[in-house]
Amino acid sequence: MRKGAELAQTLPPEWVERLNQALFSSPEDAKLLEDPVILAACRRANRAELLHWANANMQRPGEPVQPYVSTDMVDAARELARRGVSELLMNVARSTQNTAWDLWMKMAFRLTRDPVILEEFLDVSSRSISEFIDSNMRVVTQIILDEKNAQAHDDPIDKRSLVSRLLDGRDVDAEQFGRRLGYSLFQKHYACLVWSESSDADIRSLENVARTLAQHTSTVAPLIVFAGPATLWVWSSAAKPLDLSILQGFARQFPKIRMAIGSPGAGVNGFRRSHMEALTTQRLMGRLAGAPAVATIDQVRMVSLMTQDARAAKEFVLSTLGRLATEPAMLQQSLHAFLANGCNITQTAEVLGTHRNTLLRRLERAQDLLPVSLADHRIQIAAALELTIWSTPLDSDQQ
Repeated sequence: MRKGAELAQTLPPEWVERLNQALFSSPEDAKLLEDPVILAACRRANRAELLHWANANMQRPGEPVQPYVSTDMVDAARELARRGVSELLMNVARSTQNTAWDLWMKMAFRLTRDPVILEEFLDVSSRSISEFIDSNMRVVTQIILDEKNAQAHDDPIDKRSLVSRLLDGRDVDAEQFGRRLGYSLFQKHYACLVWSESSDADIRSLENVARTLAQHTSTVAPLIVFAGPATLWVWSSAAKPLDLSILQGFARQFPKIRMAIGSPGAGVNGFRRSHMEALTTQRLMGRLAGAPAVATIDQVRMVSLMTQDARAAKEFVLSTLGRLATEPAMLQQSLHAFLANGCNITQTAEVLGTHRNTLLRRLERAQDLLPVSLADHRIQIAAALELTIWSTPLDSDQQ
């Protein structure tokens, strides 16, 4: 038990990956866990619980392990209770238990081949893992019940409840709802999601980012709704167009915060549609490693369609970009910027902050690596580069 616990305590990468995959055991679970904040919290909780169980067995092998519910799991339980889908955590717990047992059992056969010792070892291990998960779920169940009881006594003018009714598509009195929310539903809106996947997310920083977005669109009184432990829903006036480059520059001051923005829409229907587009943008940003800190629905529509079939997308990129697909990101980004700026060298150099001659050398090198002619395949190459850039993990200095 101690030898196995020592191995588990090192958090083997394949163990962490398998436990993370257990979060997607059914299509329903996977759909909800597209929320990057909850997904990140559940992944951290998986690692924390594995470490707690391993540490306990390092000290007292085979003895009962006290329950451990991390702050991340508490936040996730409360949020899912608010959404009315708390049963998801029970599904995830069972999937995690099955995966942990499979990993532990395979490791057991590497530790000993003695059938007597192996039988006892697996029996003790099975009880330990099962009882630990069960005790954790009892704690989580109580947290969920407490949250539901608290909801029953919530203030009837809670902003989140009101906005949820609007988003559900119910017929509402827009003027009355607007008064209660302190925000006009008759105007043209930008909907935005502001969130952080960090374990130490600061809600004040999220609010600062949300208010800066509102100021950028000349909105005096934006609608800001606390939608989760580290997520804000934001609506602001769309009377003034967004300058994405300015927002991306501001986001660099808050490297742990991300923003997903829908297209402008008028009235209650526009309020709903722009929010749904922001959710779509957020899901893609959470799924693709190279997504920028700030993105709009216009940026992700094509990438979203292209990533529906991962295998076909990969084949398209490789056949279109050839060797350029595996070259340093600087070459890919230079050619992408050149195409995005209408093949204007001067304008592209200004956008990239690069000397014209340096850019020309990069473009020449990039074209040499392409298996197809740039002049005849500009649209395909631009699309392949867009997909590649979104799918490539960002370096810390790029974020």
